[in-house]
Amino acid sequence: MLISPPFLLPRNANENDADFVARCMPDTSVMVQGTPVPEGSFPVSFKLGWHGGRHLEAPVDANGAVLNVRAIADGEIVYARRPTPRNANPSPAEPRNYNPYGDPPAWTDDGCVIIRHATEIGADAQNQPVQVSFMSIYMHLSELRGAAHQVAGGAQDRAVYRKDEIGVAGMVYGTDRQLHLEIICDDANLEALIGRRTGALNDSSDGRTDVLFGEMYFRLPAGTRFFARRPGFSETTPTAAPAHTLQNVPIYVGLRYAGGDGAQGQRGDAWLTSYSEEGIALGDPINEADAEYDLYQAANDISDAYPANARPAPSAVYELLRFGRVIGPDALVPADVPHWREVRYPGGQGWVNLNAAGVRKFSDADFPQWRAWQLIDDDIDGDSRCESAALSKLIEDPAGGDGRLARAELERRLQLPAVRMRLERAICKFPSEWDRASARARWGWLVGDAEFGLEAGDFAELMAHVEALTFPWAGAGTGVGVTHWHWDPLQFVANWRCCLWLGALDFERALGSAPKAGRVRAVALRIPLGQAMRKYLVAGSATRISHCLGQIGHETAWWLYREELGNMRYFRTMYESITPGEAAADYRSGLAQRLHLVRQGESEMAYSTRRPGVVAAKAVSLGNGAASARSGGMLDDGSRFRGRGFLQITGRKNYVSYSRYRGRDFTTDPNPSMISADDFNACDVSGFYWAREKVNSEADVGTAAAQVSRVGGLVNRGNANRVPLHSQERLNAFQSIWRRMNDIG
Repeated sequence: MLISPPFLLPRNANENDADFVARCMPDTSVMVQGTPVPEGSFPVSFKLGWHGGRHLEAPVDANGAVLNVRAIADGEIVYARRPTPRNANPSPAEPRNYNPYGDPPAWTDDGCVIIRHATEIGADAQNQPVQVSFMSIYMHLSELRGAAHQVAGGAQDRAVYRKDEIGVAGMVYGTDRQLHLEIICDDANLEALIGRRTGALNDSSDGRTDVLFGEMYFRLPAGTRFFARRPGFSETTPTAAPAHTLQNVPIYVGLRYAGGDGAQGQRGDAWLTSYSEEGIALGDPINEADAEYDLYQAANDISDAYPANARPAPSAVYELLRFGRVIGPDALVPADVPHWREVRYPGGQGWVNLNAAGVRKFSDADFPQWRAWQLIDDDIDGDSRCESAALSKLIEDPAGGDGRLARAELERRLQLPAVRMRLERAICKFPSEWDRASARARWGWLVGDAEFGLEAGDFAELMAHVEALTFPWAGAGTGVGVTHWHWDPLQFVANWRCCLWLGALDFERALGSAPKAGRVRAVALRIPLGQAMRKYLVAGSATRISHCLGQIGHETAWWLYREELGNMRYFRTMYESITPGEAAADYRSGLAQRLHLVRQGESEMAYSTRRPGVVAAKAVSLGNGAASARSGGMLDDGSRFRGRGFLQITGRKNYVSYSRYRGRDFTTDPNPSMISADDFNACDVSGFYWAREKVNSEADVGTAAAQVSRVGGLVNRGNANRVPLHSQERLNAFQSIWRRMNDIG
């Protein structure tokens, strides 16, 4: 899923993504007699009425220009309504010129756009994509733009893309630059998005593995032991006395890798935060500098701590450190390999085994209650009043709530920042406020209500106003019932931006400048590509993904080649041995020049004299051929261990290294060919190289041409300081992908 805020400001240097999203989606509130009233808040608003979205104020750029509203994701416009023209002096009888807070009347714009978004967020155990659909609703637009304007005029092409301008934020009760943004879905898509349809997350078993992103969580049960010093890499039952044993209640430990986000110098760090059952952080996070960049080495260090005949595959250990559990096909043997981390516990901190028996594992994709996520579906009377006991409990003081607060006290507490934060992660089921057919039934309670009772005339004015803003929901083409699930838009955008799993349409768009056949191949490979990018934290930021796809796309002619091409003579003379006569022949035919093997101004004689020594040295460095017989090298190693994978590994030594990493034999004939023949292997070996060479650390520096060259140098020449072959083509590929992946409007 690729998703952006509806307003796009330039990213500040060293700004983390959560702060960027919050800055692009500033809240607004209505002032009534000098007091801010949460008219546009989520999920309840003025007088405790259900409110399905959040009111945002359009920011201004550095030049003072008001930003226009943009589509938050690719999708299809299912409904668009042009706004009623705003007169300078509208009649008091005009239903859009209405003020629920008293006189004077105030204008509210009625322009509206609804977009259906269909995307993918992961893959299940059968390698089938997890598909989801949700709707974004943009209300109170004073003008429609682009595709939305065309659709409102009857255009048949309803496609719209992330970052496309769709309108201008208008007025709400006389306050300008206001947007009501709403995110909704039905039951089936809620389950696809968060893994359940009702209730709290079941934390007695591990969370979902089809979708994984963000912070990884570990439920540490009562009885968990913490140690003052780090035990050995393979030590599962330390002999030292524990410094602390967890009593009575569990705690939750969150492990977050930066994934390229945040301040330069910390984009490869990890943080461990401990939480109580109520979600209260137990002190500040513990920082592990460069922990992500060092994951490959850490996995090998743990593996090396075991006897040679009982060594766990570093690939599985890598996943243990990355996800807290093994997600891919490489089994963790032994299964009790410890995962030691230093964390906080109530009253102190110490080392704990996050892979101990009884520890349960989750991620942000589980939307757990200890991170304040709650499903609210207990208000079933169908009117606009919020009468949810579960939501009232969130509004009350947690220390003394009894479910009996009067409406006035609940309203007062709605203005408290702590309460607003608790409500932000409530996902609530209630009827749409935009359904014209049910409007009178939803608001009828106001007539005769003891506290807010309206006279017939006042109710008629309200209904005229409501019906002017609403529309026939059934005819709007949403495909979602009138009663549905509502998300806080800011939290939806901020959390799903952590996913960065690219679906079929995402690949199509990101690779827009690639040949059509290349896009088709990438889409067909999206599951193993996504698994590798998720495992190796390439899918931590749009910058990393752009670097990775640009380099792989160029290296492989856009996924056409996953194996180096050539005949036996080519592979022998490139990677085993070459005679002076063969080198001279290559010089005369132009092959040596095409392969960039000839130095500037070098003669045939000089080249044919120098080249045999270069190849012999390369054979030794790769462990190939007779020159490396002591380490297993043999005839035809050049062909046997040709470059394979989408970021190709070459030579016996690299094949041995990858075999050891995966715990599988890729060196004995005919197994070397499995690296390229199997989609998962071809993608995973590319991630293996990316992680081993710490390419993320270079990608995290930025998007300038010089940095693209350094990433390319690591990929193509094994050295960031060396300019890669076809440097300009690599830059062109990166920049094209980056334009589609970034948040620049």
